[in-house]
Amino acid sequence: MIIDSHMHLIRKENFDKETYDRLGMKVPENTDLDMLVNWYKEAGIDKCVCMGQDMSRIWNSTFGDEYVREAYQRYPDFFIPFVSLEPIDKANRFHQENYERFKKAVEEEEVKGVLMTPPYGQFKSNDKTIYPFYQLAQEKGIVVQYHHSAQMGPAILAPTFYAKMEYLNEVMIDFPDMKIVVEHLGYPWSEYLFVLMTNDKNLYTDLAMTYGRPMWTAWQLVLAREYGVLDRVMFATDYVAFDYDVFGPKPSEDLKSWIYLVKEGLNEINRRCGWPELTEEEIDSIMFGCAKKLYQL
Repeated sequence: MIIDSHMHLIRKENFDKETYDRLGMKVPENTDLDMLVNWYKEAGIDKCVCMGQDMSRIWNSTFGDEYVREAYQRYPDFFIPFVSLEPIDKANRFHQENYERFKKAVEEEEVKGVLMTPPYGQFKSNDKTIYPFYQLAQEKGIVVQYHHSAQMGPAILAPTFYAKMEYLNEVMIDFPDMKIVVEHLGYPWSEYLFVLMTNDKNLYTDLAMTYGRPMWTAWQLVLAREYGVLDRVMFATDYVAFDYDVFGPKPSEDLKSWIYLVKEGLNEINRRCGWPELTEEEIDSIMFGCAKKLYQL
């Protein structure tokens, strides 16, 4: 079994083309949903935690939250839906409309979590304005997933100032029972994240966007084991679109290569470097066990 713990469903019309053109950034073409699901199934992936990505505060782009609802309705046994929203509006005020949207999603739409991206929205995760969202998530047992990492791309896309782990640490202290996922191993502050994970059993992370740096990824998992938190690291893919970003013209082959890296390639590196190898049980936990437990599948 393989569970993708983090992927985004995106549509071309959800991007603000004027903003992306100004920065010289490509807007992806639409990908047929049936084709996307077939890519995943061809690669051997059984379930996907899917989400949009609200970037309306700075980028005027939503990445298609309604697409997630449509996908879940069509493939309820395959997709695990998240809602994505920014908790602060363009005037730096509590986003009442998004709070009501979040509450409805939690109570009526069977979502398993909410995605927040502080660097893209240029807000701090420990801003007290946001705390009603966290309170609701903690009360309902909903996962709060963060892009709390640096961004490989133009600095203006996601200023790293807003991704500091110190901000997340304060949130953990104030909401000790809230389930949290930090994407991308929290790079480049991965070891700092592992320390935070030792402080909070409800803090998880994923491998999305780490497969292009296999040596680095192999070493981070060695460190995760050393800190005793490897059982809270999950396989993830991130954006899936034809010939866009990390995906080439045959996305199913990209997916297969990432799966191979985790199942076999990382241990090839570990053997070459004299580092301890991942056990079969640890690999199974990364590929499906951790996500299965977190989302009570």
